[in-house]
Order: sequence, then C-alpha cells, then structure tokens
Amino acid sequence: LAHLLRSRRRLGHKEVLALAEQVGSVIDAASERGIVHRDIKPQNLFRTAVDDEVVWKVLDFGASKLAEHSGTLTQGRVVGTPAYMSPQQAKGQDVDSAADRYCLAAIAYRCLAGRPPFSGKDLPTTLFNVVYGTPPQPSIVCDVTPEVDYVLAIGMAKEPQSRFTTAKQFADALEAAGKGKIEPQLEHHAKAL
Repeated sequence: LAHLLRSRRRLGHKEVLALAEQVGSVIDAASERGIVHRDIKPQNLFRTAVDDEVVWKVLDFGASKLAEHSGTLTQGRVVGTPAYMSPQQAKGQDVDSAADRYCLAAIAYRCLAGRPPFSGKDLPTTLFNVVYGTPPQPSIVCDVTPEVDYVLAIGMAKEPQSRFTTAKQFADALEAAGKGKIEPQLEHHAKAL
C-alpha cells in the first residue's frame, strides 16, 4: 500500500472499502484469537491478485502481542508507526484490538484524504498530535460525503470504548457512508466526539 500511495495520492472509495473489509477481517480474526498486531500501516499491507480479484494481506506480525498478556519486552514503550498508531500506543500504554481498528481507520483516512491524519516536524510533535490533535475532516480536503467524516471520527476516536467494536462494523459503516447514509445513532455519536 505504501508503494501504491507514492504513485497515487488518493484511492477511490470502492478501493478503500475493499481494503477496509479485507484488512478488517484479518484484524477481527486476530482479535478473536487474542492477537493484537500493533503496527498496522501501509508498509504492512500487501495488495495481490487472486483470479483477477484484488486481495489485501496483512504482513509483519513481529510487533504483535497476545491481548491477555500485558508483560512484553516493549511494555511502557511506544510500539508502532506514529502517523497511524492509536493514542494509547502513542502514550506507551497497553493496547488491545481497538488499537488495530484505530490503525485501520487512520489508513482509510490517509487513502481517502491523500495525507496521514497526523504528522509533525519530529517524533514528539507527531505523538502529541496523535494523542491530543484532531485531523481535518476528510470532506474538507477531498471529495467524500460528510457521512465519511462521521465514520472516520468514530474509527479514530481518542478513547477505545468510543470506537467501533469490530473492524467489520467500521467497514459496513464506511460502505453506507460512501452512499451518503449513516445510522442516526452513529451520526450523533460522531458529532459528540
């Protein structure tokens, strides 16, 4: 994905939706097995074709951990890629699959908006922005519906309990948002965030 985004600044909604569905299914499957990837980023997403159909694969589980085990060699240290990591990761806190779902939403943001949700002149600034900042609404910087703004706001919520509870829920909401539809309770939740 990183290579693709170097040649194309943005991806279309259908392409991002396919990515969200497929990568999301891997995140959900890993979560069901108690695995947290902790470094979902464009460099770890590989696009291939199977029978002329695009297939996204998740690579590099080297930074992953078992959700039930908080004791790791990296405990209390930042693990992941700053532009895509969750606020909990940026703070060096223990994380669960909600962090991986956050990463997926941040990647969807990058693919649609043509820029990462957070950046900075250096690592501390980027981490500060991840924890305390709010990215521009995608509908301001690219041609997406306001409903996409709502879905991404929930997907990248600062608190894990405010995010979608599965990556499938995120992908389903993103699909509906592309058509200008969203459940009223999701819109209300996003506006509150």
